[in-house]
Amino acid sequence: MKEVFGNLVLFHSTKVDGNMAKKFGETADSNRRNFVAKIGLDINRFLFMQPDNSDVIVELKEDVLKETNLYYKLIEADAIVSKYPNIYIYLNFGDCIPFTIYDRKQGIFAFAHLGWRSTYLNLHQKLFFVFMNRYHSQIQDLSIYIGPCIKKESYLLSNPDQREESAWEPYVSYVKENLYSIDLSGYVTDFFRNQGLQDSQIFVSKIDTGSDLNYFSHYRSTHTGELEGRFFCGSGMLRKES
Repeated sequence: MKEVFGNLVLFHSTKVDGNMAKKFGETADSNRRNFVAKIGLDINRFLFMQPDNSDVIVELKEDVLKETNLYYKLIEADAIVSKYPNIYIYLNFGDCIPFTIYDRKQGIFAFAHLGWRSTYLNLHQKLFFVFMNRYHSQIQDLSIYIGPCIKKESYLLSNPDQREESAWEPYVSYVKENLYSIDLSGYVTDFFRNQGLQDSQIFVSKIDTGSDLNYFSHYRSTHTGELEGRFFCGSGMLRKES
């Protein structure tokens, strides 16, 4: 699936496109290539981000434009900021939040992996302040996008750390037997609302990877024995027409 918002393009695969992580299958590379061809983009302009489940932010440098084949390049980061069109940042997901923040006026975007740990470390907030303080973005020019991810109805954890913190209180609900429901996407989106973004600037996928069988889910596989896999997800900017 591919969606375009102005010059920003978002994309994600489904189970129909196959598993995208090499650790879970030998056809991952061909599956990636087939999917990128299907959405009409150039695989050589795709840059893989390897997250560390932390809050590491990397800003792309101009020398990346000199590379003719980015597909085999890997950048270790939990978020990558880019102002360069025709470069698409991706990684493989299985429940965590694919997160994009976009300054449409300046033509700058960042793609991030918001997992349990990186959200707890407030990576999304740190990205916001990179845009505001380094690039001097204006609130009205920003949009955020949350891709397919596990929702609070499916995400149940045993005695999570967040239950002890007041900032998380609205997003942690006791369910039963020391299991708590965690609303990661709600925690993220409410931060941006509190910064002044309007609902028209916030786009959240309705897809719950924890329950939707069209998507791979690490949580579901560990609880049901379902075959493990990952789907392909990312974002980038299309080249502006001259």
